[in-house]
Amino acid sequence: MSMPLDAQPLVSSAELAAALAATDLRGNTATVIGYGTMGQQFVQALRALHLRRVRVCSRSPQSIEPLKPLEGLEAISGGFEHLQCRPQPDELGIIATPTAFLAAAADRLAALGFRRLLIEKPIALRSDEIERLADRLERQGVDAACAYNRVSYPSFHEARARAAQDGGITSCTYTFTEMIKPDWPQRFPAEELRRWGIANSLHVMSMAHGLIGWPSTWNGQRAGSLPWHPTGAVFVGSGVSVRGIPFSYHADWGSTGRWSVELHTAVSSYRFCPLEQCFRRTSALGVWEEVPVAAFAPEIKVGIVEEVAAMLDPGIRAGVPLMSLRDAAVLTRFGESVFGYDD
Repeated sequence: MSMPLDAQPLVSSAELAAALAATDLRGNTATVIGYGTMGQQFVQALRALHLRRVRVCSRSPQSIEPLKPLEGLEAISGGFEHLQCRPQPDELGIIATPTAFLAAAADRLAALGFRRLLIEKPIALRSDEIERLADRLERQGVDAACAYNRVSYPSFHEARARAAQDGGITSCTYTFTEMIKPDWPQRFPAEELRRWGIANSLHVMSMAHGLIGWPSTWNGQRAGSLPWHPTGAVFVGSGVSVRGIPFSYHADWGSTGRWSVELHTAVSSYRFCPLEQCFRRTSALGVWEEVPVAAFAPEIKVGIVEEVAAMLDPGIRAGVPLMSLRDAAVLTRFGESVFGYDD
């Protein structure tokens, strides 16, 4: 099972990229459920890692048609409910369906015999649903992780290693203002929008608390609302993590902010904005200077190759934090408090 994020050995982005380049994963196999935006990224990652066989299952026959001529790739249409296969003993199942179907797809793969699963975030929109899925999978001996790829970012690893060299993180602040578009009610299910903090903003929280530890105590305030998000549009708060690190957060979904994370040490400050990049400042009057970040496969969505490789290889997993379903439930409960989801 996944170890606590703060117990992972520290590796720089260059060390991680070198480890990925040196690891031979060609003997592995994987099945991807869902071939939308994230499913396509997972397939690209598996091919970049040179797996000998990849199975892709999609509800839409049209979406997977381009995959059929590719060597070592089996494309199946019809949806996971009808999937019939016998997985290899260590075959990895990757679930990238829409949120409403993630848990059901995990149950289906477990019933087919898969014992390693990487499930797209957030797994479910409610923490108790994640807990129940964790119970079911643990009873079957399934090693399952939630694909919060921000905790696999090379920028995350680079800053974490540097902050440790500085003597450790002393405080953290993060923002999760959403860049809202007017067509969202047409693009996303109403239930997902109503719990958008879980569906989307947890991405930032996963990165911040992956660095400082899960929230222990906190207080927050909410204000305003949106037609599709009645519990609030402005969120501010502060607390202390389980590692004793003070943190604060801010979001104003009607203003001009964006996602960011800032870490502070006795020596430096580190900033992720955008989250894929790392910047460092070494004095109060100094400027933010970009920190070089190495990536194994920069053409693929950041963090995807790293988390997939960690699921496939124990050596990579020793240095790359994968979030267990139990930890995903902890993070989701924190989000339910921050956003006022009491249903």
